[in-house]
Amino acid sequence: MTAVDDAPWVMDTSTFTHFCRAKREDVLQRLAPQGLILIPDSVDAEIRVGRDLGYDVPDIDSLPWVKRGILTDNEQTLQLLIKVDMPSKPGDPPTKNLGECAVLACAMERGMTAVIDDSDARVQARVRGLRFETTMHIIIEAYKRLDDIDTEAAEQLYEALLATDMRLPHTDSVVAWGYTMELLP
Repeated sequence: MTAVDDAPWVMDTSTFTHFCRAKREDVLQRLAPQGLILIPDSVDAEIRVGRDLGYDVPDIDSLPWVKRGILTDNEQTLQLLIKVDMPSKPGDPPTKNLGECAVLACAMERGMTAVIDDSDARVQARVRGLRFETTMHIIIEAYKRLDDIDTEAAEQLYEALLATDMRLPHTDSVVAWGYTMELLP
């Protein structure tokens, strides 16, 4: 499901950090509806852990187009209810999937578009009728809407994200993938 409306994005850790690590956060900034991305506080905590591990990711407070979202009481309750529905295995840490669940809770309560790549989170978004985007959709939107992202630049963006060890669908051509997924005319 892809959102082409003006609902602001609420973004999970993976997409945000990998675009930043690839030095292509400009793509997120230019595509974000209303020029804004919301990062829930649980996702911000995950981003800080990544920075502490040495990943080159900016503090969200240094980016004027990124805002921290503190979950309301209703959103915290929804986050936990969604977490209950997320698959887990014995031994998984209690914090597993909290970021994705926070993103989905914010999307539900605030009428936002969730930006999530995790397949279990996408299932939860579909079950709840939520709009969502994935990293692959964002690459295709960059190709469609940004003047400086032609076929070659879209492929380079895809490769740059893969170089950060981001798990994306394997394809020989991200643009061909866009046609196959009927995201391109």
